[in-house]
Amino acid sequence: MNIRVGCIGTGNAGTHHLLRMEKYLPGSCVAFSDVKRDTFDRLVASYYGEGGGDHGDFRSQAFPLRPEFRNIPFYTDPEEMLRKEDINTVIIASYDSHHAKAVETCVRHGMNIFLEKPIAITEPDVRMVWNLLRNYPKVTTVNFSLRGSPVSESARRHIQNGTIGRIVSVQFVNNVHYGDCYFRGWMRTQNRVGSLMLQKATHDLDLINYFIGLTPVAVSAFGSRQVYGGDMPNDLTCDDCDRKMTCPMSIYRRQMDASKALPGPGNRLCVFAKEIDIEDNQVVAIQYERGVTASFSQTFNAPHAGGQRGGYFIGTEGILDFRYYGEFDEFPSTGAYVKGTSTIHITRYNDRPGSSIHETHDWANIGHFGSGEALAEGWIKKLNGQPSSINADIRDGYVSAMMCLAADKSIRTGGQMIKLDLNL
Repeated sequence: MNIRVGCIGTGNAGTHHLLRMEKYLPGSCVAFSDVKRDTFDRLVASYYGEGGGDHGDFRSQAFPLRPEFRNIPFYTDPEEMLRKEDINTVIIASYDSHHAKAVETCVRHGMNIFLEKPIAITEPDVRMVWNLLRNYPKVTTVNFSLRGSPVSESARRHIQNGTIGRIVSVQFVNNVHYGDCYFRGWMRTQNRVGSLMLQKATHDLDLINYFIGLTPVAVSAFGSRQVYGGDMPNDLTCDDCDRKMTCPMSIYRRQMDASKALPGPGNRLCVFAKEIDIEDNQVVAIQYERGVTASFSQTFNAPHAGGQRGGYFIGTEGILDFRYYGEFDEFPSTGAYVKGTSTIHITRYNDRPGSSIHETHDWANIGHFGSGEALAEGWIKKLNGQPSSINADIRDGYVSAMMCLAADKSIRTGGQMIKLDLNL
């Protein structure tokens, strides 16, 4: 297949998806659309060795980038882009609140679709996307960026192959040691992301579903905002604040005290702003088919050394302890991981004392624990008619989004159990 790619939304994620397509299929990227092009220009310039080299969380090894890539056509209207350019594949990485409209546009033009998670942020939009794509004849995938990493695939194989027997329950956590970044930029309001369930937990819930291969039937949840938000001006940045050297949340204080890298210009807003209206901690209980249970919790104010993502998968014959963050260290001036490992530790009931299975997977200086390259390869395989088990389909994106919406609804109703009406 002659793959010709357009992108709707070229912030950090969208631009790096385009760069990856260029890496594996030079010349495949045709055009992009956004309200403005400054992030695209800044990130692409860094690949040409210009500027500060801000690669965000999608850092990858340098590769030759054709000089004319930076000049591919730019549009402010995706409809116009699809009408004028010779495109057959679209990456949708716009604001989450715009996903449903972008999907509708792409379906109307018969595009293959690479859709960033979550598929949408309201129940009507999530159901609309599901109905548009559930029987769509073109290639579609939802980007859950933790799939495809070596440690994810190894854990899934152990669970699916019965290394710990039949799954009984799951205990999963995400203690985010960079949680303030979600409150310093565009992701801190409900109208753009819905909630941090939809923005962040959608990955974790998808992983649980993916690993155990079961369908959720009900959720109950609690959540609140304990750390972020307040009465400060919405446009106030640490640069302009007269408390930037005393506030414990100041990016400058954190640089001095904890050797944290200064964030880019789009992520320096005050974390105590009035407009912040999303919870910064949530706890979810999940019931799956066959009586299997799971718990999930996330918090966004973990200290650096307290960062953790993963949990316990408990089976009839043992326990799999799965952790994305084993040992990790960041380079102070850039935030790049100079050391990073993920671990799996399996103990089984009938093993001899002291016996266990232990795995360590290195991901130093590779975004999302090494999954990005594998997911890009899998997406290209799917576009060429080959199977790829690691790339999520629209069903996966739909189920995860509906779980997040149900959890948010439960939080608003004081923890009421919400049955999932999935209509799969």
